[in-house]
Amino acid sequence: MGTELGEIYHSLGDQVAWLHLKWDTFCELFAERDTVELLNSAAPAYFHELQRQTWEDVFLHLCRVTDPPLSAGKSNLTLRRLPDLVSDQTFRTNLNALVDDAVDKTTFARDWRNRRLAHTELNRSQPLASASRKHVEDAMAAIRLVLNQLEQHYLNKTVSYEHTIPDLGGVASLIRVLRKGVEARRAEREAKLRGHVVA
Repeated sequence: MGTELGEIYHSLGDQVAWLHLKWDTFCELFAERDTVELLNSAAPAYFHELQRQTWEDVFLHLCRVTDPPLSAGKSNLTLRRLPDLVSDQTFRTNLNALVDDAVDKTTFARDWRNRRLAHTELNRSQPLASASRKHVEDAMAAIRLVLNQLEQHYLNKTVSYEHTIPDLGGVASLIRVLRKGVEARRAEREAKLRGHVVA
């Protein structure tokens, strides 16, 4: 790849891997009804706020990796830098199309970022762009495709960003502890109720 392209590619790879870890954590916590019910049993206000913050943080991350190469005169680490660093004209054209697709698929996140997250739009007559888990998944797939085209072209391999390895002491540990705590609290309440029953 050469020094400049290689450094930017590897830095972006780290960012995209981190984005996938965040997303997997979000889905592990908030995508399954049983888990959501457990979180609501344990601390509904806290987990509602965590869900909102993580959702918005994923949007911001999607924007960062697909923003323009320059903002306010400062250089950004972004997929949009990659095509200009490719010397092969045919491959550059193909890569540019994939980058454009990734930018297009993150438009919804940019709308949220520009009108709600980074700034508070005064006139809210126009609704924010529709945003769903599918929108996020499609955007992440498009981002992966850009990096994997580079990886395939130069190194004849790809990276499975979507297959993250959960951290020890991560969400699964939290869920186990919460489940035990909620069950213990329920058992304690039931014992108290039985204690008040007159035989």
